[in-house]
Order: sequence, then C-alpha cells, then structure tokens
Amino acid sequence: MLPAAHKIRHLRRKNAAAWVRFVFLGLEGSHFNFLCPGRDFCDRIKPNMALADGARLEHYEIVGPLGAGGMGEVYRAVDSKLRREVALKILPPKFAADPSRLARFEREAHLLASLNHPNIAAIYGLEHSDGIRFLVLELVEGPTLAERLKSGPMELAEALRIAAGIAEALEAAHEKGVVHRDLKPANVKITPSGKVKVLDFGLAKALGEAEPTQSSGDPEAQPTATMQETRAGVVMGTAAYMSPEQAEAKPTDKRSDVWSFGVVLYEMLSGKRCFDGKSTSHIIVHLLEDDPDWQKLPDSLPAGVKHLLERCLQKDPAKRLRDVGDLRLQLEAMAQEAGAVSKTARVAAPARREGSRWLWPAVAGAAALLAVAAVLLWAPWRSQTNLVPIRFEVTDSDKMKFFGGGAMAVSPDGHWMVFPATGEDGMARYWVRSLDTVESRPLPASEGAYVPAAWTGDSRYVLFTTLGDRRLRKADIQGGPPQTLATELPVGLNGADSNQDGVVIFGVASPAPLMRVSASGGDTTPVTALAQGESHRWPQFLPDGHHFLYLRTSNDPNRMGIYVGSTDVKPEAQSLKRLLATNRQAYYAASPKGGAGHLIFLRDTTLMAQPFDPGKMELSGDPVPIAEGVDSFPGAFYGLFSVSHTGALVYRRGGGVKTSLNWVDANGNPAGTLGEPGEYANPAISPDGTRIAVAKGPVQSRDIWIVDVARGTSTRFTFDPARDDFPVWSPDGKNIVFASTRSGQAKLYIKPADGSGEERMLGEQTGTPTSWSKDGRFMLFTSVGPKTANDIWVLPDPGRASPASKPTPFLATQFSEGFAQFSPDGRWIAYTSNESSAADVFVRPFSSDASGGGGAKWLVSKSSGVYPRWRSDGKQLFYSTISLDFMAVDIDTSKGFQAGTPRRLFATPPPMLNIDWDIAPDGKRFLFVTTPNAGRPEPFTVVLNWEAGFNRNGR
Repeated sequence: MLPAAHKIRHLRRKNAAAWVRFVFLGLEGSHFNFLCPGRDFCDRIKPNMALADGARLEHYEIVGPLGAGGMGEVYRAVDSKLRREVALKILPPKFAADPSRLARFEREAHLLASLNHPNIAAIYGLEHSDGIRFLVLELVEGPTLAERLKSGPMELAEALRIAAGIAEALEAAHEKGVVHRDLKPANVKITPSGKVKVLDFGLAKALGEAEPTQSSGDPEAQPTATMQETRAGVVMGTAAYMSPEQAEAKPTDKRSDVWSFGVVLYEMLSGKRCFDGKSTSHIIVHLLEDDPDWQKLPDSLPAGVKHLLERCLQKDPAKRLRDVGDLRLQLEAMAQEAGAVSKTARVAAPARREGSRWLWPAVAGAAALLAVAAVLLWAPWRSQTNLVPIRFEVTDSDKMKFFGGGAMAVSPDGHWMVFPATGEDGMARYWVRSLDTVESRPLPASEGAYVPAAWTGDSRYVLFTTLGDRRLRKADIQGGPPQTLATELPVGLNGADSNQDGVVIFGVASPAPLMRVSASGGDTTPVTALAQGESHRWPQFLPDGHHFLYLRTSNDPNRMGIYVGSTDVKPEAQSLKRLLATNRQAYYAASPKGGAGHLIFLRDTTLMAQPFDPGKMELSGDPVPIAEGVDSFPGAFYGLFSVSHTGALVYRRGGGVKTSLNWVDANGNPAGTLGEPGEYANPAISPDGTRIAVAKGPVQSRDIWIVDVARGTSTRFTFDPARDDFPVWSPDGKNIVFASTRSGQAKLYIKPADGSGEERMLGEQTGTPTSWSKDGRFMLFTSVGPKTANDIWVLPDPGRASPASKPTPFLATQFSEGFAQFSPDGRWIAYTSNESSAADVFVRPFSSDASGGGGAKWLVSKSSGVYPRWRSDGKQLFYSTISLDFMAVDIDTSKGFQAGTPRRLFATPPPMLNIDWDIAPDGKRFLFVTTPNAGRPEPFTVVLNWEAGFNRNGR
C-alpha cells in the first residue's frame, strides 16, 4: 500500500478528478479523510430548520431560521435580557460533544471576539442550553453578497466599494493573527445603509470538523470543509472559493484569504464564478489546473483592477499579493488626492442643482475609486496610467536594528527589499521584507552580513556574501539553505544580477573585473577586462538579458563612470564608451507606460533620473532630480538607493555619512572624541600613543591623515589623488607603510611619519599592510591570490625594502586569510580565516627565518572572530565577532601557546565596516570609527510609482 503522499502525487498525475475524490472521501481510511458529525445531523442541514419559532435557548427566543450550512444552523433570535435581536448559530452535536475540540473552540472564540471592527460581524458569546452549544452573533440585516450577485455583475464603483470594505475587514483580522479561511459571497452582507459586513470570521478554523458532500449546483450551498486543528494535509474551505493550497491540503496563511478575496472580486465584476463545476471534485480540478477566464471580465475594466486580480489569483502563494488591505501609510498618502476630488465636487454642486441627483452618486463613486486606488497602488503596475507616487518609510524596531551603513537592495519586481540588520541576539544577518507588509524576517544562514546584497533577475533569490566568508551564495526568500555559487571571491560582493539564461554576473569590493558564474554554481570567468588602476562593480542586466550596466572605477577621473557591457563579447572586446560620468552605481528603471525608461544615479546627494533607451544604449534629455539628501555607503562606490524595474524606489537620507574617532574604555563606555566628523577608516595608533594615522575622505581618493591625540588637530600626510589607505606604523614610530592605488592596483608604500621626504614603493607585490614586527624586521600584508583568495605574505626588512625586494607567502591556502597581526614578542601571528566557519581567529607560530605558516595552529575565537589585535604585553588578544561583540582572550605563552576562554567586553559600535578600531598602548582604551547617529539610524524611504510624480512635473 502506497503512503498517502505518494498516492496523492500518483493520482493527481493520472487523473486530477480522482485525486480530488481521494482527498475528499478519505480513500482507504487515510488521515486525509473527513469525519462527518453524524448522518442524522448532516441530513438536518436543510431549509426546514430543526428549531421551531418561539423555542427558547436560555434567554434567547427563536424568531425564525436564517440559513444553514456545514458549520451549523443559524436562527434569528431575541435576547430578552438586553432586548436586542441577535443571530444564533447552533453547533453540530458531535462538535459540542467533544471536550477537547470544545475547549479549543472556546480559546479561538476569545480571539475572534477581539475583532472589533465595523466591517466584521461581532461575536457576543458562546452559550449552551439543554446540551445544545451555540454562538451568539451580531444580527446583520440586508442581503448577502451572494444574493446581490444573482442579479448580475456590479458596476465598477459599487464593486470596488464593497471590495474595499472586505479588504478592511481582512486586514483588521490578519493584524490580530486571525485568518478567515472561508471567505465567499454568502459570508459577506450588505446592510441597508450600504455597510459591508464580513461574517463567520475564523470559524472555519475554530469549528473543527464538518464533512463536505459531492453536491451539485450552487457552490455557495457546498458546506465548508474543515478538519480538527486545521493541520497540514487536511482540506478546508468552500470549494469554489478555496485557495490551491487549501485544495491540496497544504498549510495555509493569510494568502489563502487573498486568493478568496480575488475570487469574490472576480465574481462581483464579471457576474460569473471564477471556478465552477457540476460537483466539488470538478471545481477543485478547475482551480488547480486552469487559469481564470479573463475574457469574462468587462472590456472597460481598468488595467490596474485586472492586475490586482491577477496578483490575488496567483496559484503559487509566494507570487501572490500578500495583503488585500492597503497599508495605513499608503492611505494617508492618498488622502490629499481624495480631498481634492471632494473639494471639486462641493464647488461644482451649487452650479448644477438640478443635476444633483446624478452628481452625488458620481462623487461617491469617485471617492470609492480613490479609496481602492490606495489598495491598488501598493505595487507599481506597469500598465496603469495616471498613477500617483506613494511614499512611506521602513524603520527598524526593538527586535531588528539596521546595520551596514544603510545598505539595501529592492528586488527587480519591486515587491521585496533586503538589507543587513541585527536581531535580538545581536547577530548581523540579511533581512528580507515585502513592501506590502510591515514584517521583516532574517535570511537563513546569512550571519555576518555587512555589505549590500543583490537579487537574481526573477526576484526569487538573494545573492550575498558575509564577513569573513568569501563565497557567493544565493538564498531562496521562501526558505531553505543557501546554495554556494562561487568560492573564490577575494572580498565582499559589490553588486550582482542574473538573466533569463541562468547567467550571474557580479563585482567585488577590490580591484577586479566583473565575473560570471552559472546560477546553479560552478567555475567563475571574467566578463570584463581590467585596466590598470580600475575596478568593475555594480552590474545590472538590461531588458534584453545580454547587455548590462556597470560602474568602472578608475584612478583616472576621465574613465570613472557607467559603461555598457555584453555577455556576448570577450572581456577584452567590451566597449569602452562611457555612458555617464559618476563614482556611484546607476540603475535602469523601465517606464510603466512602455518605451524608453530612465537611468537613476546619484549626483553628490541628489538622486537624478535621465531618459535612457536600452535598445539604442543612449541617454537623452537632461537629468532631473527626483530625491534630495540621499546618503552614500561609507567607504564604497555605492549610493544608498535602489530601484526596481517596475517603479519602486528605495533610498536612505543623510546627505553623506560622517564618522568620528571615539575612545571607548574596557567596559564599552565613551571616553572622548578626536577631531571633527569626517569620512574615516582604518585608524592606527602610534607606538607611543601620541598620534593616530587614519584614512580619510571618499573611498576612491582617500588620503592618510595624522591626528595629534593631545591637541586633537589633524594634518594631511599623503596627497596623491589615488586611494591611500591602511596605515601601519614602524615600531619606532618614524615611518608609516600604507597601501596606495597610484600605480594601478594597491601596492605598499613607505614614508617618514614626520611628513618629510617622498613615498617609495616596497616591491611589486600587490596588497595591503596589516602589521610590522616589533623588532622592525618583518612586515605582514594581505594579498589576493588568483586561486587562493586572500593570503598572508611577509616582506623582510620593510624599512630598507625596495621595488626589488622579494616577499614570501606565510599562509596561502584555498581559504581566505587576512588581518594578520604580530604578537609583541614576534613569536606568534594572529589572523582571521574562514577555514572552519564564516570567520574565526587563529594563531600560528612565526620563526625568524620567515618560514611559511605550516605546522601548529590554535583556534582562539568562539562563534566567529575578525580583526584580531594584541595587547602591548602580549597577554591578551582582542577581536570582534560577526555578531558585533567585542571579545578578549587571555594568552599564556610561558609554555608554548595557550588561549583562555573568550569573554565579551561590550558590543562594538557601528559601522565596523573595515578594520575600524585599534588599541591604545596601555591596553585600557580602544579607538573606534563610529557614526554620530549610530543609535538613531535613518529609516528607508520607499516611493512606489516614482515616475508618476516625475511626469506630473512635466518632465
């Protein structure tokens, strides 16, 4: 005998109708069957109701029957105590006789009673009398929506007004965690005053079991199918209105209500049922296998309304609209427009008194359209016209704090955004949020998030790297473990995109060309050819899926900018025609009306839009500002904005991130600030503690500055227009070694610390310096190997080194190693490696003959570690975890090497994007680069339909 799940798959492939009958009838007694509450009770669910007029249940007197269904009989009654009319719903006897189910229902009824909303019929109580259990419900006068639809389809204004009322009811319930699960026209009433009331909220879940029958005729007469605990593997709902996941007995959530809402709206507009058939089985087959017949909708139906229906009626819940209600902030954004229409109507009314009989219905219809427009405009429907921009903010919370300097990316379809944030455990991860909800959730296995993530072209996967883990991975936003696409990224991701052919192109945060890899993983190959002094980043495929935009950074300002590449040509054959001069990324956004779109880019702190034809690869017209005060990512060629293909814009205000140099004591308490706010990175304290060498300025043109600790003054140390960064002091404090891109790629240079003399290059090896041994004999630096990612190298006698000096590798493996630091006595090297996890701190011995780092090694960190630093006496080692904890480890080298248990000192202050801290010689203070507003991160501003406001200004 096949397991039930196998039978389902087999029967569905063979015969969909047979599969439906299997699920509904409980073939061979499997746990998928439905339990009838008793044949006698099932037979009683007929128009001739069981309770006679005048019968009493406690203090409720029966007036007459109202209806019946699989969930019970409903009567009109009078509450003699409160002297009001109510509706009584008699529960099935088998339900009432089951103590466990009754207790569960009582708990559910308490939740349902909390739904105090004008569009939801209220529950007054759960009572019993002479063994009969019944619900006391609000009596709602007026016809049901099902009765109204018997006369045919509705006018658009009326349908949208009723739909808005249903949406309000659903939204209010969803906010309380209640899902209807049985939304249908029979459960919607329209009062004589026109008010919409949704009935039986949550009762499909609360009532438990009732058996569906293979009835024919009106789907409204089909009973609600439910099962105890509404568990997975059990079908529940009314056949014609249930969602595919309900029909397939899969777990359901509020998206099932979204589907039912779409089915109901379709029926209101067309006058026809969306899914119909002569029996329950045929209806289920229809909704599982067929798409709605869109031809039944009126030809005059606005495209935006049809798009709303299409999003509601996606069979895959992941692609379905996640909320039927409009967001409160979106409604507020529409209020001004609605007010303008009302004012126009009031002015026009006196001039057309004789026409007032038709004027006010027209105004009411216009107001209804505006109200529902707030629902429709939650997403940028590309075929709509006369759109208005909608703005709202995404903020952090007590449970989730923004991290990573404001990095974010909106998905190509405009429905999602991803950003780094820390959770309640302090761990930095990537978080995903749908723009039509207020909920954010962490991406699995993304600990160590710190740079902007990216999206695949289908908006299904997030592409990312993490701190200390240089793999390019992709994660499905619907869940599941990430998949590794590439393993040899030298540093963090700087943009990625994919096309319909399964090609992923990406850039990294170092001098490197764009690379390509299959969307299923494999070897990486270059897409562009790197010239001297360049780096290629932030790619985005254009609509044809072959051409792409990318940022080419360069030491030559005349070459810095946005270029167009193609996957169809060899790297060395890529066009070198600059499309746009800029030092930040640019995005192409298609026009909602078709035709050419716009190139969106940052000019200083102003976000600009300029018409761009992706077919001709040409810009036209003049750029026009669309947002002011947009921030930039500290230390990268990246503006804090992202644009979807469909008109969703996300950005973060700030006008330029400023950082400062701040002292922190051993308990994490502030202990003073140095200098003025600026753009700082990678501070290095002099051996005597009197001066600080620090990189300052925009990333592409940073210089080294020297800060006097006592006076707080700053003096510029390097003057080359290229990037000078990562300063390291000589042990006597007389020289500083740093990395500079002035000769193309980053190489080591040395200069006297007092500023006298010229810089000179130390060898031809590319890399960034990290530590100078106390005896002055050796320099450690990190260099990127073609096959070994980040490696640790040793340069002998750096004080007298020349371009002819020959460094040797200390540690060059298939893993990524870096941030190496000599111990004060020169016997040990602490470094970061991803060989055992995302990132950890290890220690290896170092011999005076500068031999490689083979042999013994010790894992020092616990649960990740980066940026190690030794205390001046060598008895403690400090590092930061990827969850931003600042840790200390006691070290004993009297008998070999022994490390104690790591202990947390405090949480590291943001941004921690580079090696943004150092330790004072006395070991009692730490210097951090922090953002002044670290405790008050700016929210993300989201603009839907941004081009609408752009066009309304005549541009």
